[in-house]
Amino acid sequence: MRLRSLLLLFSVVCFTLSALSQSADDFNEVLDIPLFYSEMNPESPVGIFSLDLPIYFPSKTTLKHQLSAAFTMANSWHPKARFMYPKNLTPRHQRDLEEIYMSQRPEYFELMGIETDDKLFQSDGVLNHLKLTYLTTWTSKHSLVVNFNIHQLTGGRSPINFFVSDGFIEEFHSNVAIEDNYGRRLYPFNRASIQFDDETGKSFRIDKGDVFTSVADAHYYRQLFSRANEHWHFDSQLGAHVSIPLNEFHPYLIPGLSAAVRMDLRLGLKSSLSYAVQGGLTDQTSFKMGEGIRAIDNQYRKHWHNYLALNLMSKKKNTLVIGLLVNYQDALMKGGSYSWDQMDYEEIGIDVLKEGDVWEGEPIEQEFYLSKTTPAALYYYSLKTYFMLGFHKNGNAFTVYCGEDLFSVNNAPDIQFSFQYRFSPFKKKD
Repeated sequence: MRLRSLLLLFSVVCFTLSALSQSADDFNEVLDIPLFYSEMNPESPVGIFSLDLPIYFPSKTTLKHQLSAAFTMANSWHPKARFMYPKNLTPRHQRDLEEIYMSQRPEYFELMGIETDDKLFQSDGVLNHLKLTYLTTWTSKHSLVVNFNIHQLTGGRSPINFFVSDGFIEEFHSNVAIEDNYGRRLYPFNRASIQFDDETGKSFRIDKGDVFTSVADAHYYRQLFSRANEHWHFDSQLGAHVSIPLNEFHPYLIPGLSAAVRMDLRLGLKSSLSYAVQGGLTDQTSFKMGEGIRAIDNQYRKHWHNYLALNLMSKKKNTLVIGLLVNYQDALMKGGSYSWDQMDYEEIGIDVLKEGDVWEGEPIEQEFYLSKTTPAALYYYSLKTYFMLGFHKNGNAFTVYCGEDLFSVNNAPDIQFSFQYRFSPFKKKD
């Protein structure tokens, strides 16, 4: 009996240790999920020609060579506006302009005989974006991400674009928010164009159906400091970034630097909470590589990503990721003030569409409500919220994103959906 009891006790101990060991392995896996979220950046009709930074953290189980394909669609709505830069202002003019609303300043310029340099910007339609990515890691501390970007402007009539179309957005506004919130119903749906004219007379235009490129961008990451135990994982890294222009809009090579930290906390044997924060700085006007128009002139642009996600692993080691990210980016152009109402500009006059004007051959019946969104797309900082749902299995991942400007409104873009699939066509890492 005693020998039988000892054998039984030994079997129970071995089984328990084995179960604990398996649980610990499972837990390490759910703590060690690789992060690669390239679509948590706004599809701005102007910003796509600058440099965006992805969120990326490899893991110990990250496959050495990976590919990613992502498709993004986003609605853009910025009724035509002229930005008027006054010249030769007197001290009296400067004092007066401080008290005059942005869209009333053009009348003041005319009344006082003040000469101006003028820019023009408009955008309408759905931007489709295909991003192709190659990712590689080596010695577990170095990573490289390379992106190639292709875009298309459409009217949003395709069933694929239904949830970012003018029709869907305005039906939502009519039933949940304010009727014709941004004046889309004052102008025919399913028309599309993007145009920017600078003060020298140069013009850049994209029409419905046009396919075009923006930049090719590369991102190098170096792991700095990493710690882990059975309750949490901590990781930090530095990044160096560069984009090469493949367009005639903003022909500048753009470099950038970033720093990021990541923290994973244990919630259970098969669940964890991930938090990551990344800050970056890009230089948008240092290295000119051709003749373009004078659009993006804010040289140094700050970027911030804040990411929070819940990770849930199934018995078959498939992982569900439910996350939220807030993306901040500085303005693309100089002359704006970082005010919450988006209506403070440094002496700039904004000439918006009014009743009796004509836009793209269509007469305007009344001034657009919230017409401030057109200049805000360029002079006002971008603050976007992204909800994401990801599925990880055997080193592959499929992620769905939905982006909206909940905290501030500049319609750059209005609403955005993305789908990203990351996989490895090669042999898995040992």
